[in-house]
Amino acid sequence: MATQTTDAGPLAYATTLVTVLLIGVAGFGVGTILTVVVAGLLGAVGIDVFGSPVLQIVVGVLTLQGLGFGSVALFYLSTRDEGLGLLMLSMPDLRDAIWVAAGLIALFVALIGMSLIQTTFGIESAQHSLQELGTQNPEMLLVLVPLSILLVGPGEELLFRGVIQRLLTLRFGVVVGISIASVIFAFAHVGSLTGEGLLPTLVTYVVLSLILGGSYHFSENLVVPAVIHGLFNAIQFSILYWSVTTGGGEMLWLVAL
Repeated sequence: MATQTTDAGPLAYATTLVTVLLIGVAGFGVGTILTVVVAGLLGAVGIDVFGSPVLQIVVGVLTLQGLGFGSVALFYLSTRDEGLGLLMLSMPDLRDAIWVAAGLIALFVALIGMSLIQTTFGIESAQHSLQELGTQNPEMLLVLVPLSILLVGPGEELLFRGVIQRLLTLRFGVVVGISIASVIFAFAHVGSLTGEGLLPTLVTYVVLSLILGGSYHFSENLVVPAVIHGLFNAIQFSILYWSVTTGGGEMLWLVAL
């Protein structure tokens, strides 16, 4: 089990910051390379990945959140003496189920609250690229529902909460560590956002990430934020699909984590 060392010198704090940033960059780098490689291999046999929004999403999630984030996280863990012991991970039980329910409710309350604040004060927010793609290609949203639960939630939480947040909380303490990890997690989504109002949207991502980070710390089980994260995205994609296909009115603000 990893031990907390918040009494280290400035060099140790700086080293931890650089380490977690490099881990995050490596996750995206490896995932991007794998995406290009897989797309190239499929293209060689006549399958145009980038010609199909659905196939592009499937390959992207498999290679980035699945293989990219997962492989980088596991590789880093293999370099540490405690290995998987760095993670707070156990078989989920009733207590964890309660944490999942509470965390999921908290995310939607926070999302609605941030949306109301921005609407009340006329603050413009950026749009997630998947909202426009999903509106134009509703079938893609159905694919994203299981992918969110099976790969996006587990993959992102393993890297950003299991490794990055854990390293930061061990070095900086709980409050500062979760806060820094939440900012990193928010900025990791910049590439998915379009339009004006980037900063207010990033603030929303930080708030939502704080909830995920808190659920991991207090539940002491990585399964909890992974399930919360996956369900949060899956529910939003389901609502957007219903809105688009039934004409029930477009969902105004998709915040896919």
